[in-house]
Amino acid sequence: MFIAILALGLSSCKQEYLSPQNDNTCTVNFQNPPKATALQNLSDQYANDGFVGLTLLLDDPIEGLWVGSSGYANIEDNIKMNPCHIHHTASLYKTYIATVIMQLVEESKIKLDDKLSNYLSATITDKIPNGNLVSIKNLLQQRSGIPDIFEVDFITDFFNTPTKEFTIEELLDYVEDKEPLSAVDTEFYYSDVNFSLLTLLIQEIEGSYIEAIKSRIFEPLNLEDTYFLEDINETPSGLVNSYWDRYNDGNFENNSDLQITLSVGLRGSDGIVTTADDLKTFMQSLANGNLVDQVSLMTDFLDVPAAITETQVYSGYGMGLMKVNISGEDWYGHFGNQIGSGAIVLYHAKKDITFVALQNTGTFFSDEIKGKFFYQLLSDIESIIFQ
Repeated sequence: MFIAILALGLSSCKQEYLSPQNDNTCTVNFQNPPKATALQNLSDQYANDGFVGLTLLLDDPIEGLWVGSSGYANIEDNIKMNPCHIHHTASLYKTYIATVIMQLVEESKIKLDDKLSNYLSATITDKIPNGNLVSIKNLLQQRSGIPDIFEVDFITDFFNTPTKEFTIEELLDYVEDKEPLSAVDTEFYYSDVNFSLLTLLIQEIEGSYIEAIKSRIFEPLNLEDTYFLEDINETPSGLVNSYWDRYNDGNFENNSDLQITLSVGLRGSDGIVTTADDLKTFMQSLANGNLVDQVSLMTDFLDVPAAITETQVYSGYGMGLMKVNISGEDWYGHFGNQIGSGAIVLYHAKKDITFVALQNTGTFFSDEIKGKFFYQLLSDIESIIFQ
Protein backbone atom coordinates (compact mmCIF):
# COMPACT_ATOMS: atom_id res chain seq x y z
CA MET A 1 0.00 0.00 0.00
CA PHE A 2 2.78 2.43 0.91
CA ILE A 3 4.58 1.77 -2.37
CA ALA A 4 1.39 2.55 -4.30
CA ILE A 5 1.01 5.78 -2.34
CA LEU A 6 4.61 6.74 -3.07
CA ALA A 7 4.21 6.13 -6.78
CA LEU A 8 1.01 8.15 -6.88
CA GLY A 9 2.19 10.99 -4.66
CA LEU A 10 5.55 11.45 -6.32
CA SER A 11 4.47 11.09 -9.91
CA SER A 12 3.99 14.86 -10.19
CA CYS A 13 6.93 15.92 -8.00
CA LYS A 14 9.80 17.80 -9.54
CA GLN A 15 13.22 16.23 -9.15
CA GLU A 16 14.72 19.35 -7.62
CA TYR A 17 16.73 18.52 -4.56
CA LEU A 18 17.31 20.90 -1.68
CA SER A 19 20.98 19.86 -1.95
CA PRO A 20 22.44 20.36 1.52
CA GLN A 21 25.94 21.84 1.59
CA ASN A 22 27.68 18.64 2.60
CA ASP A 23 31.25 18.99 1.35
CA ASN A 24 32.81 19.69 4.74
CA THR A 25 36.33 19.20 6.07
CA CYS A 26 36.72 16.97 9.12
CA THR A 27 39.55 17.83 11.47
CA VAL A 28 38.44 16.05 14.65
CA ASN A 29 41.08 13.73 16.07
CA PHE A 30 39.76 10.49 17.51
CA GLN A 31 41.57 7.69 19.30
CA ASN A 32 42.65 4.41 17.76
CA PRO A 33 41.61 1.56 20.08
CA PRO A 34 42.72 -2.05 19.50
CA LYS A 35 39.46 -2.98 17.79
CA ALA A 36 39.53 -0.03 15.39
CA THR A 37 40.35 -2.17 12.35
CA ALA A 38 37.51 -4.58 13.03
CA LEU A 39 35.07 -1.69 13.56
CA GLN A 40 36.14 0.07 10.37
CA ASN A 41 35.85 -3.16 8.41
CA LEU A 42 32.34 -3.57 9.76
CA SER A 43 31.46 -0.04 8.70
CA ASP A 44 32.83 -0.68 5.21
CA GLN A 45 30.86 -3.92 5.01
CA TYR A 46 27.56 -2.15 5.69
CA ALA A 47 28.36 0.62 3.20
CA ASN A 48 28.71 -2.10 0.59
CA ASP A 49 25.57 -3.94 1.64
CA GLY A 50 22.53 -1.72 1.13
CA PHE A 51 23.62 1.56 2.73
CA VAL A 52 24.74 4.70 0.93
CA GLY A 53 26.89 5.91 3.80
CA LEU A 54 27.16 5.66 7.55
CA THR A 55 29.13 6.78 10.59
CA LEU A 56 29.68 4.56 13.61
CA LEU A 57 30.98 5.67 17.01
CA LEU A 58 31.96 3.55 19.98
CA ASP A 59 33.18 5.04 23.25
CA ASP A 60 34.59 2.49 25.69
CA PRO A 61 36.24 3.80 28.90
CA ILE A 62 38.80 0.99 28.75
CA GLU A 63 39.68 0.95 25.06
CA GLY A 64 38.92 4.57 24.21
CA LEU A 65 36.89 6.42 21.62
CA TRP A 66 36.59 5.29 18.01
CA VAL A 67 34.56 6.80 15.19
CA GLY A 68 34.64 5.91 11.53
CA SER A 69 32.71 6.48 8.34
CA SER A 70 32.13 4.64 5.09
CA GLY A 71 30.28 5.24 1.87
CA TYR A 72 28.96 8.57 0.65
CA ALA A 73 27.40 11.71 2.06
CA ASN A 74 26.53 12.72 -1.50
CA ILE A 75 26.54 10.23 -4.37
CA GLU A 76 25.96 12.79 -7.12
CA ASP A 77 29.08 14.83 -6.26
CA ASN A 78 31.16 11.86 -5.08
CA ILE A 79 31.50 13.25 -1.53
CA LYS A 80 32.66 10.57 0.90
CA MET A 81 31.07 10.32 4.33
CA ASN A 82 33.24 11.48 7.23
CA PRO A 83 32.72 11.59 11.03
CA CYS A 84 31.99 15.33 11.00
CA HIS A 85 29.00 15.09 8.69
CA ILE A 86 25.64 16.08 10.16
CA HIS A 87 22.76 13.60 10.11
CA HIS A 88 19.03 13.49 10.58
CA THR A 89 17.99 11.83 13.85
CA ALA A 90 14.19 11.42 13.45
CA SER A 91 12.66 10.00 16.65
CA LEU A 92 15.75 10.56 18.75
CA TYR A 93 13.97 13.89 19.22
CA LYS A 94 11.82 12.13 21.82
CA THR A 95 14.76 11.73 24.17
CA TYR A 96 15.56 15.44 23.99
CA ILE A 97 11.92 16.32 24.71
CA ALA A 98 11.76 13.84 27.61
CA THR A 99 14.91 15.40 29.05
CA VAL A 100 13.39 18.88 29.06
CA ILE A 101 10.16 17.55 30.58
CA MET A 102 12.13 15.91 33.40
CA GLN A 103 14.01 19.15 34.01
CA LEU A 104 10.69 20.99 34.33
CA VAL A 105 9.56 18.32 36.82
CA GLU A 106 12.71 18.80 38.89
CA GLU A 107 12.13 22.57 38.83
CA SER A 108 8.60 21.95 40.20
CA LYS A 109 7.04 23.63 37.16
CA ILE A 110 5.04 20.48 36.39
CA LYS A 111 4.39 17.06 37.97
CA LEU A 112 4.55 13.71 36.21
CA ASP A 113 1.06 12.79 37.41
CA ASP A 114 -0.47 16.09 36.28
CA LYS A 115 -3.12 15.79 33.61
CA LEU A 116 -2.18 17.26 30.23
CA SER A 117 -5.45 19.18 30.31
CA ASN A 118 -4.08 21.19 33.27
CA TYR A 119 -1.80 22.98 30.81
CA LEU A 120 -3.20 22.78 27.29
CA SER A 121 -6.38 24.35 25.97
CA ALA A 122 -9.54 22.28 25.73
CA THR A 123 -9.56 23.09 22.02
CA ILE A 124 -6.61 20.70 21.80
CA THR A 125 -7.33 18.09 24.47
CA ASP A 126 -11.03 17.72 23.61
CA LYS A 127 -10.28 16.48 20.10
CA ILE A 128 -7.57 14.00 21.14
CA PRO A 129 -8.63 10.46 22.10
CA ASN A 130 -8.04 10.22 25.89
CA GLY A 131 -6.83 13.83 25.68
CA ASN A 132 -8.51 14.90 28.93
CA LEU A 133 -7.48 11.75 30.79
CA VAL A 134 -3.78 11.33 30.07
CA SER A 135 -1.03 12.42 32.43
CA ILE A 136 2.40 13.70 31.49
CA LYS A 137 3.83 10.36 32.63
CA ASN A 138 1.42 8.43 30.37
CA LEU A 139 2.65 10.41 27.38
CA LEU A 140 6.32 9.91 28.25
CA GLN A 141 5.84 6.15 28.63
CA GLN A 142 3.77 5.76 25.44
CA ARG A 143 0.85 4.46 27.51
CA SER A 144 -1.77 7.04 26.56
CA GLY A 145 -3.83 4.92 24.18
CA ILE A 146 -3.66 7.76 21.64
CA PRO A 147 -3.34 6.61 17.98
CA ASP A 148 -0.33 7.58 15.89
CA ILE A 149 -0.45 9.97 12.94
CA PHE A 150 1.49 7.61 10.66
CA GLU A 151 -1.58 6.06 9.12
CA VAL A 152 -2.56 6.05 5.45
CA ASP A 153 -4.33 9.44 5.59
CA PHE A 154 -1.23 11.33 6.71
CA ILE A 155 1.15 9.43 4.43
CA THR A 156 -1.11 10.09 1.47
CA ASP A 157 -1.48 13.79 2.29
CA PHE A 158 2.24 14.26 2.78
CA PHE A 159 3.27 12.68 -0.50
CA ASN A 160 0.54 14.50 -2.36
CA THR A 161 1.77 17.84 -0.95
CA PRO A 162 5.48 17.16 -0.27
CA THR A 163 6.38 20.83 0.25
CA LYS A 164 3.85 21.37 3.04
CA GLU A 165 5.22 22.19 6.49
CA PHE A 166 2.72 20.96 9.06
CA THR A 167 2.05 22.66 12.38
CA ILE A 168 1.65 20.51 15.47
CA GLU A 169 -2.02 21.39 15.55
CA GLU A 170 -2.43 20.23 11.93
CA LEU A 171 -0.73 16.95 12.75
CA LEU A 172 -3.05 16.43 15.69
CA ASP A 173 -6.02 16.79 13.34
CA TYR A 174 -5.20 13.32 11.99
CA VAL A 175 -6.28 11.69 15.27
CA GLU A 176 -9.22 13.98 15.95
CA ASP A 177 -12.29 12.12 17.18
CA LYS A 178 -10.70 8.71 16.55
CA GLU A 179 -11.29 5.95 19.06
CA PRO A 180 -8.57 5.38 21.71
CA LEU A 181 -6.46 2.28 21.19
CA SER A 182 -6.78 1.43 24.87
CA ALA A 183 -7.69 2.90 28.21
CA VAL A 184 -5.06 5.21 29.68
CA ASP A 185 -2.06 3.50 31.35
CA THR A 186 -3.11 -0.03 30.43
CA GLU A 187 -1.17 -0.84 27.25
CA PHE A 188 1.87 0.32 25.30
CA TYR A 189 1.30 1.94 21.90
CA TYR A 190 4.12 3.88 20.27
CA SER A 191 2.66 7.16 19.02
CA ASP A 192 4.38 10.31 17.84
CA VAL A 193 1.30 12.22 19.01
CA ASN A 194 2.38 11.66 22.62
CA PHE A 195 5.53 13.68 22.09
CA SER A 196 3.82 16.26 19.91
CA LEU A 197 1.60 16.95 22.92
CA LEU A 198 4.62 17.08 25.24
CA THR A 199 6.19 19.56 22.83
CA LEU A 200 3.11 21.76 23.11
CA LEU A 201 3.37 21.48 26.89
CA ILE A 202 6.96 22.78 26.81
CA GLN A 203 5.85 25.52 24.45
CA GLU A 204 3.12 26.55 26.89
CA ILE A 205 5.49 26.73 29.87
CA GLU A 206 8.71 27.94 28.26
CA GLY A 207 7.38 30.06 25.40
CA SER A 208 9.36 28.19 22.72
CA TYR A 209 10.13 24.49 22.75
CA ILE A 210 12.99 25.03 20.29
CA GLU A 211 14.64 27.68 22.44
CA ALA A 212 14.03 25.54 25.53
CA ILE A 213 15.91 22.60 24.01
CA LYS A 214 18.69 24.86 22.79
CA SER A 215 19.15 26.66 26.12
CA ARG A 216 18.74 23.55 28.28
CA ILE A 217 20.70 21.00 26.22
CA PHE A 218 22.53 22.33 23.16
CA GLU A 219 24.20 25.32 24.83
CA PRO A 220 25.18 23.84 28.24
CA LEU A 221 26.76 20.84 26.51
CA ASN A 222 28.42 23.02 23.86
CA LEU A 223 26.85 21.02 21.05
CA GLU A 224 28.14 23.24 18.26
CA ASP A 225 27.16 20.80 15.49
CA THR A 226 23.60 20.15 16.63
CA TYR A 227 20.76 22.10 15.06
CA PHE A 228 17.01 22.36 14.68
CA LEU A 229 15.72 22.28 11.13
CA GLU A 230 13.30 25.21 11.24
CA ASP A 231 13.15 26.15 7.55
CA ILE A 232 13.42 23.83 4.55
CA ASN A 233 15.66 26.39 2.81
CA GLU A 234 18.08 26.79 5.71
CA THR A 235 20.11 23.68 6.41
CA PRO A 236 23.47 23.57 8.21
CA SER A 237 26.67 23.11 6.28
CA GLY A 238 27.75 19.49 6.44
CA LEU A 239 24.26 17.95 6.37
CA VAL A 240 24.31 14.73 4.35
CA ASN A 241 22.08 14.02 1.38
CA SER A 242 19.31 11.48 1.97
CA TYR A 243 18.46 8.44 -0.14
CA TRP A 244 16.01 5.57 -0.31
CA ASP A 245 15.57 2.33 -2.16
CA ARG A 246 11.95 3.18 -2.92
CA TYR A 247 11.06 0.00 -4.76
CA ASN A 248 13.45 -2.34 -2.89
CA ASP A 249 15.31 -3.04 -6.13
CA GLY A 250 18.81 -1.89 -5.14
CA ASN A 251 18.54 1.53 -6.79
CA PHE A 252 19.14 4.52 -4.52
CA GLU A 253 17.19 7.71 -5.22
CA ASN A 254 17.99 11.10 -3.74
CA ASN A 255 15.07 12.08 -1.50
CA SER A 256 16.79 14.92 0.37
CA ASP A 257 13.94 17.30 -0.39
CA LEU A 258 11.33 14.97 1.09
CA GLN A 259 13.52 14.10 4.09
CA ILE A 260 14.15 17.75 4.95
CA THR A 261 10.54 18.79 4.44
CA LEU A 262 9.28 15.92 6.58
CA SER A 263 11.84 16.65 9.32
CA VAL A 264 10.86 20.32 9.37
CA GLY A 265 7.17 19.57 9.10
CA LEU A 266 6.90 16.86 11.73
CA ARG A 267 6.79 19.39 14.54
CA GLY A 268 6.92 17.66 17.88
CA SER A 269 8.48 14.38 16.76
CA ASP A 270 11.47 15.25 14.56
CA GLY A 271 13.70 18.10 13.48
CA ILE A 272 17.09 17.70 15.19
CA VAL A 273 20.22 17.10 13.10
CA THR A 274 23.59 16.38 14.65
CA THR A 275 26.96 14.61 14.46
CA ALA A 276 27.92 11.32 16.04
CA ASP A 277 30.22 13.06 18.52
CA ASP A 278 27.57 15.56 19.65
CA LEU A 279 25.05 12.75 20.01
CA LYS A 280 27.53 10.81 22.15
CA THR A 281 28.00 13.87 24.37
CA PHE A 282 24.25 14.26 24.84
CA MET A 283 23.68 10.58 25.66
CA GLN A 284 26.56 10.41 28.12
CA SER A 285 25.53 13.64 29.84
CA LEU A 286 22.01 12.32 30.27
CA ALA A 287 23.18 8.91 31.52
CA ASN A 288 25.65 10.46 33.98
CA GLY A 289 23.03 12.71 35.57
CA ASN A 290 24.38 15.98 34.21
CA LEU A 291 21.06 16.91 32.57
CA VAL A 292 18.51 15.16 34.78
CA ASP A 293 19.13 14.32 38.45
CA GLN A 294 16.71 11.40 38.56
CA VAL A 295 17.55 9.73 35.28
CA SER A 296 16.56 6.46 36.97
CA LEU A 297 12.93 7.52 36.49
CA MET A 298 13.52 7.69 32.75
CA THR A 299 15.11 4.23 32.77
CA ASP A 300 12.33 2.57 34.75
CA PHE A 301 11.37 0.43 31.79
CA LEU A 302 7.99 -1.16 31.28
CA ASP A 303 7.78 -4.19 29.02
CA VAL A 304 6.42 -3.72 25.51
CA PRO A 305 4.39 -6.38 23.67
CA ALA A 306 6.39 -9.33 22.35
CA ALA A 307 5.32 -8.53 18.79
CA ILE A 308 7.12 -5.16 19.04
CA THR A 309 10.29 -6.77 20.36
CA GLU A 310 10.23 -9.30 17.52
CA THR A 311 9.81 -6.69 14.77
CA GLN A 312 11.38 -3.54 16.24
CA VAL A 313 14.06 -4.95 18.59
CA TYR A 314 13.41 -2.94 21.76
CA SER A 315 11.94 -4.81 24.74
CA GLY A 316 11.02 -1.97 27.08
CA TYR A 317 10.11 1.71 27.10
CA GLY A 318 10.81 4.16 29.91
CA MET A 319 10.35 7.91 29.55
CA GLY A 320 11.64 8.82 26.11
CA LEU A 321 14.09 5.92 26.22
CA MET A 322 14.05 2.39 24.82
CA LYS A 323 15.54 -0.72 26.39
CA VAL A 324 17.39 -2.96 23.93
CA ASN A 325 18.75 -6.46 24.52
CA ILE A 326 19.69 -8.50 21.46
CA SER A 327 22.20 -11.03 22.76
CA GLY A 328 22.14 -10.67 26.54
CA GLU A 329 23.59 -7.16 26.80
CA ASP A 330 21.36 -4.39 28.18
CA TRP A 331 21.44 -1.03 26.42
CA TYR A 332 19.15 1.97 26.58
CA GLY A 333 18.69 4.91 24.23
CA HIS A 334 16.51 5.45 21.18
CA PHE A 335 16.09 4.64 17.49
CA GLY A 336 15.26 7.07 14.69
CA ASN A 337 13.44 5.70 11.64
CA GLN A 338 12.89 7.98 8.63
CA ILE A 339 12.33 7.91 4.85
CA GLY A 340 15.90 9.03 4.13
CA SER A 341 17.87 8.20 7.26
CA GLY A 342 18.33 5.96 10.27
CA ALA A 343 19.79 6.80 13.69
CA ILE A 344 20.77 4.87 16.82
CA VAL A 345 22.13 6.07 20.15
CA LEU A 346 22.59 3.52 22.94
CA TYR A 347 24.27 3.45 26.34
CA HIS A 348 25.50 0.33 28.15
CA ALA A 349 25.17 1.28 31.82
CA LYS A 350 27.17 -1.62 33.31
CA LYS A 351 30.20 -1.01 31.11
CA ASP A 352 29.73 2.73 30.51
CA ILE A 353 29.89 2.17 26.74
CA THR A 354 28.19 4.49 24.24
CA PHE A 355 27.27 3.43 20.72
CA VAL A 356 26.10 5.75 17.92
CA ALA A 357 25.14 4.86 14.36
CA LEU A 358 23.99 7.46 11.83
CA GLN A 359 23.28 6.80 8.16
CA ASN A 360 21.59 8.39 5.17
CA THR A 361 19.60 5.51 3.69
CA GLY A 362 15.88 5.43 4.46
CA THR A 363 14.67 2.72 6.81
CA PHE A 364 10.97 3.61 6.99
CA PHE A 365 9.81 1.86 3.81
CA SER A 366 12.34 -0.99 3.71
CA ASP A 367 12.03 -3.88 6.15
CA GLU A 368 15.32 -5.29 4.87
CA ILE A 369 17.34 -2.14 5.51
CA LYS A 370 15.50 -1.57 8.79
CA GLY A 371 16.40 -5.07 10.00
CA LYS A 372 20.04 -4.72 9.00
CA PHE A 373 20.43 -1.35 10.69
CA PHE A 374 18.42 -1.70 13.90
CA TYR A 375 19.10 -5.36 14.61
CA GLN A 376 21.98 -6.91 12.70
CA LEU A 377 24.35 -3.94 13.08
CA LEU A 378 24.10 -3.90 16.86
CA SER A 379 24.51 -7.67 16.95
CA ASP A 380 27.70 -7.35 14.87
CA ILE A 381 28.98 -4.53 17.08
CA GLU A 382 28.43 -6.65 20.19
CA SER A 383 30.32 -9.55 18.65
CA ILE A 384 33.33 -7.25 18.28
CA ILE A 385 33.32 -5.39 21.59
CA PHE A 386 32.23 -8.25 23.88
CA GLN A 387 34.16 -11.09 22.30
